This record gives sequence, structure tokens and C-alpha cells, in this order.
Amino acid sequence: MTIDSYSEKFHYTKAKHYTVLKYRGIQPIGLYPTCFGVEQCAPGFSVGPRVRENYHLHVILSGKGSVRVRGKTYQLHGSQTFLIKPDEVSFYQADERDPWHYCWVSFNGASAKDYMDAAGFPDGVYARDCYVDANEFLMLAWKLLECGENTLQQELRRLSLTLEFIALMIDSGVRSSQPRRRDDSPDIYVDHALDVIRRQYADIKINDIAKRIGINRSYLTSIFKSRTGLSPQEYLLRYRLNMACQLLLTTSQPIQEVARQIGYENPMTFSKMFKGAYGVSPSAYRAQSAAPPRPQPDAGDDT
Repeated sequence: MTIDSYSEKFHYTKAKHYTVLKYRGIQPIGLYPTCFGVEQCAPGFSVGPRVRENYHLHVILSGKGSVRVRGKTYQLHGSQTFLIKPDEVSFYQADERDPWHYCWVSFNGASAKDYMDAAGFPDGVYARDCYVDANEFLMLAWKLLECGENTLQQELRRLSLTLEFIALMIDSGVRSSQPRRRDDSPDIYVDHALDVIRRQYADIKINDIAKRIGINRSYLTSIFKSRTGLSPQEYLLRYRLNMACQLLLTTSQPIQEVARQIGYENPMTFSKMFKGAYGVSPSAYRAQSAAPPRPQPDAGDDT
């Protein structure tokens, strides 16, 4: 099935008072996700030789590695992509000196082969250049990894994001007139770190953030401070205390419960940190009714 043939499935109508895009006939859902992830591989890390049951679509974010399939070896690098196909023996390995960092989605279904043909992986093709910013795939992969609950809503989101990943892969096969970024922009890591802190500030640690993103803590600290003016630990502390201020001013919860909600099991430790930042205890702050100027966690953040 070619990309052009998909246009035969739709009927588009634009009138004075309405616009409609309608499918022609019943459209079966022919794809389901099976696995997805992000990995900063260790030097020489390898997978296989083995036979896969599903399609495994990888986008290389940085570094180098090789893929061997059907007697042919592909030497690959950042801003390239490769596909491991089902029922074929494959082997892939990270470079010893510059190991690759990649993200991937795995899937199968009646439409999977058609989608991969459209994405530039017909029979005999396993690797190609990627003509969109590879970090766009990384953001989709992280969104997929956030959908870890066994609910219908999350199942639908996983399917939606997998299809979006594949749609972006189809787009990435066309060279744009605009120059594409080949560097591994640090902004993508800082954006994700900020997002993790804002959603999980009460129970997240900086080492966990760095591990989730796929970089080491020292590099995260460097790029984070360059962007925000604060280290990740300083930002996390300020964010927690800022949330404590909101709870103190908008609820009547005991100080111990406020401390617990922002990540402090010991209320004495919380009170000490709070007073060090604002010059008053949490209870005195609440009693004042109006908060004095306080540090803002978004200072220096240009998002």
C-alpha cells in the first residue's frame, strides 16, 4: 500500500457552515504497541543474535553503533534510524568508544508492514537517515513511558503515541528545505527534567531524573544550571517550598501534613528548610496571611 492510496479512504467536504472529513467505509485498527524505551547504551552493549516476534523501530539520538541482518552490516550514527523486523535474525551493538543513545517503539499488527513500507523500510531496507530532529522522537518516547498504568485511558494513549511516533517516522523520510539539527540539544533534557520535577516533586531524586532521561547527573547539573541559573537540587528545593507556601495559604492542613505532601517525612527538617529560605517558620508564615517575596522556581527558565 502506498502513501497516496490512503487518500482514497477519505471524503473531504467544505461548505459555508461546516467542514467535514469522513472515512469511506469501516477502517479496522491494525496495529498495537508491544514495547517502548530509551537507553544510553554502555560501550559495546549488544542485542542478539536473535529472532524478534515484533517490529522494533529505533531512532539514534547520539553516538554510534552497528546493525547486522541478512549478512549485511550497517554502521550507524546519530540522526539515523533502524528497524528490526519480525522473524529475521538480527544483531546490533553499541560502539566501544562512542556508544549510541537511542529510543524505540515496538509494535505489530495487520497494518504494521504497510506502515513500515510507507516509513521507508520496504523489504530489504533496515536503516536510513532521519530528516527531522531526533529529539522529537525522544519526547514521544518519554510520553509513552509515562503511560504505565493498566487502564483503558492509558492503553489508548499508548496506542495514540505509538501511531504518532510512526507518523513522524514517515515524515522523517523526506528531506526538508530547512536545515535539520544534527546536534543533541541539551534543551530537550532540561525540558524533561523540569516536567518531571513539576509532576513528581514530592518523591523524585535528582539521580532518578538523570537516569530516566539517560544522561549522568553531572551533565544534567551543568545544562540545567546554564538554562535556569539553578542546579537541579536547588530548583527542586525551591519548587517544594513554593508548593508548601501554597498549601499553607490555601488549606488548613497541619504543618506535618504539608511537610509530607511536599516530600518531607520529618516536619522538623521541613521547618528548618522553610525558615532558612523565608526567615520565618511555616506556622508564622501562615499566620501572616500575606506571603513576603519568595524565590520563584521558574527564575531563569525561558519556557
